[in-house]
Amino acid sequence: MAVQPVILTTSKRPSEQVTALVSALSDAAGLAEPIIFDDHLDAGAATATRDALRAASAADEHVLFLEDDVVMDRDAPARIAATSFPAEVAVISFCDMREVAEFAPSGLYRRSALGSDNRGWWGNQALLIHRDTVAMCARADWFGPEVESSLGVRVHKLTYGDDGRNCSDIRLALLIHLHGGDRRDYAVHVPSLFNHVGHDSACFPGRSMGERATRNWIGDRRRFGIDAVLDAAAANP
Repeated sequence: MAVQPVILTTSKRPSEQVTALVSALSDAAGLAEPIIFDDHLDAGAATATRDALRAASAADEHVLFLEDDVVMDRDAPARIAATSFPAEVAVISFCDMREVAEFAPSGLYRRSALGSDNRGWWGNQALLIHRDTVAMCARADWFGPEVESSLGVRVHKLTYGDDGRNCSDIRLALLIHLHGGDRRDYAVHVPSLFNHVGHDSACFPGRSMGERATRNWIGDRRRFGIDAVLDAAAANP
């Protein structure tokens, strides 16, 4: 089965950044031609994410959902195309900022969709989403009472004062937790194959990278030989 990439972008983001991402994806084996979904109405990340997934759902394939503030490692397309979903896993993240500790051994780490704080995972930068989950998200109510009354959305609204229009990650996590059926788990791929470079947040102006920095970025691990060190340590406990 092919994977359908969809890139969520906005006029606030430099066009060359999106062009580079599209170019890197376009000729990759196992990946379909990327769909670019532009939030030109500035509807907010939650609505735009919902609509981007609806656009991608027509392909009836697994979807590689990307926000436009990432750079992709050269090995990412081949690794993603070769990835299989474990039973009960709805989403695999290839850009983790919170769920797995830095310097973790390579592997796939399963987590609740509600993440480490039980409110929802953090960041939709690079997600491989199962085709059944994409179909569910395309028809689900992202702003229904169950979602609006959740702790994660309520805390977000109080913290950021945006009426919840930008908490796309929390809303997606909640939909999977509530309506994912047999697929309600979240998984994190280590190493991260995409690096979050959105130093200037389109959703939250003035928010620094800090806590939003990618953990276990493959570029850093390759540069410093981290995986070789981890493998040696595992072989000689």
